[in-house]
Amino acid sequence: MERLSSKQEQVLKFLIDFNSEHGFPPTVRELCDFFGFKSLNTGHFHLRSLERKGYIQIHSGKGRGITLTGARALSDRKIPVVGRIAAGTPILTVENIEESLGIDMRFFGTETCFAVRVKGDSMVDAHIEDGDYVIIKIQEQAQNGDIVAALIDDEVTLKYFYRSKNEVRLKSANPRYPPLILRKDDHRSFRVLGVMVGLVRKKSR
Repeated sequence: MERLSSKQEQVLKFLIDFNSEHGFPPTVRELCDFFGFKSLNTGHFHLRSLERKGYIQIHSGKGRGITLTGARALSDRKIPVVGRIAAGTPILTVENIEESLGIDMRFFGTETCFAVRVKGDSMVDAHIEDGDYVIIKIQEQAQNGDIVAALIDDEVTLKYFYRSKNEVRLKSANPRYPPLILRKDDHRSFRVLGVMVGLVRKKSR
């Protein structure tokens, strides 16, 4: 699926929220009224863009003929658990979601988040243990010292984030593991997926 623009993300979120609250999708008129669009054509334009990118299906001739596809896993606000992600693709696509946590994402103060299941002990000194689920608020910017989920090529890693003029340093919370250093000439793709906002530890492990 292609990356969405800011307005397309807002429209998609409206579709998800409306469907979750009412049990059926909005009409184009309801969409336009919510965003203040003066023309139905503007609403149709945004819907066609979402359909083209694979997030919805439009059924012509039906007043509420919108079906959520790639967004379906998010419609009940459960927190999706994300595994491998192909570089350059949206985070919350169906093929990236391994399971979901039965917790309303708003519990963590955000409506755009996902979870990563921790593997190993690289963050143990931050009280993040193997098998824990770390809740990540989706955002591309981070402050030095934040714990972030970062995408390096197609692998998600959880580390402390530090950026300087010439490099990004991703530091473990375990002295056994050296930091990951990415400089400007590094051949690996890199982006911040989001910042840690919570942790879930399942008892039955």
